[in-house]
Amino acid sequence: MSSQPPPSAASEPTAATVGVLVIDDQLAVREGLARLISCVALPLRCVTTAANGAEALSTAALMRPEVVVLDVDLAGEDGLALIPQLRKTAGVLVLTSHGDATTRMRAGLLGASAFVEKHQPAAELLGAIVAIGHLRMRGEEAPVMHGSSSHPDVVAPSAASVRPRP
Repeated sequence: MSSQPPPSAASEPTAATVGVLVIDDQLAVREGLARLISCVALPLRCVTTAANGAEALSTAALMRPEVVVLDVDLAGEDGLALIPQLRKTAGVLVLTSHGDATTRMRAGLLGASAFVEKHQPAAELLGAIVAIGHLRMRGEEAPVMHGSSSHPDVVAPSAASVRPRP
């Protein structure tokens, strides 16, 4: 069952805000990411969250976010298998603790725009979301990621430009 974003994230979006769908099987991770997205001084809003593939696809079709943040392992379900369907309407950022080269390569082959490991700084995640979202809002396809480094494969703002809201 999907949880609702925090009240501050549910406010009426402006034309410049990037809608984000967070997909993770762990409730604490979903809610934490939703709060992080709603609390930063960036043009982001968390559309909603989903815990599994069926919820993710239905929510993405209904809400049409610009960016989907997707976990690899959804309680035994293959999150990466959702990428081709999600990519039809959103840029897909894979956020995972499975940062091995094989997982990264598969995510790229399936059409992910970025790959961020959960242990990386929040600024890396937020910067990648903003970069993908702005491309989508301009009507451009977010690029499919390439390479195997541990850094996001899209250009992200520096950590200094990503600050929590006071």
